[in-house]
Amino acid sequence: MTIYKPQANTIIAALFIVMAMIFSTPASAIKSVSVYALFKGKAILVIDGQRRMLRVGDTIPEGLTLISSTTKAAVIDINGKQEQIGLHINPTIKPMHVGNSASEEFSTTVTLNMNTDGSFYANGEINNKSVTFLIDTGANVVALSESMARRLDIDFEAGKKAYASTANGNTRMRFVTLEKVSVGSIEVDNVQAAVIQDPGPAGILLGMSFLSNLDMKRSGSIMELTQH
Repeated sequence: MTIYKPQANTIIAALFIVMAMIFSTPASAIKSVSVYALFKGKAILVIDGQRRMLRVGDTIPEGLTLISSTTKAAVIDINGKQEQIGLHINPTIKPMHVGNSASEEFSTTVTLNMNTDGSFYANGEINNKSVTFLIDTGANVVALSESMARRLDIDFEAGKKAYASTANGNTRMRFVTLEKVSVGSIEVDNVQAAVIQDPGPAGILLGMSFLSNLDMKRSGSIMELTQH
């Protein structure tokens, strides 16, 4: 078994657990809500003792909706009553630090199976548009062709211009920053990418500007990507 441990450049906030917070007029189905972790566009809440991941706009059967979320605070709605919760929202609530045990940390893992050609492919999104990635640890950044960038509405013309030497001569490329790149439930914001002059790569190469934020582990034909 080969284990890959890229240098992590964590772009999400540290995980926090705050003490359970009882609302003054709670919904009958929900007795307590606490924050486990906050991200841009999603949050991990502990609802009546159970950990739940919600994206902005998600509503659970108990009547709680996640209205907004940043790395500092989240706004939730419980049957029409909105509350803001977070680490520093209520100074009387003391933060509890996550322990060192890996079992206590929240992580998201995506498992990939090797394709018949020996490569690993993953379904994901770029700026909320569905794509298929080719995992490429040899690429410094996410790489895609100009034609693909246009299909994904990526404005690359204003990107920093560069050239790469290839078998076909010098190839023009432009460096851009992708607002959000995701593979399954793993999301990374502000990912550097290279948009390469057509014909460019046949697919979209998922390079180290995304993968370096994760732990990678491969065992035979199985690869695991884990975000802590």
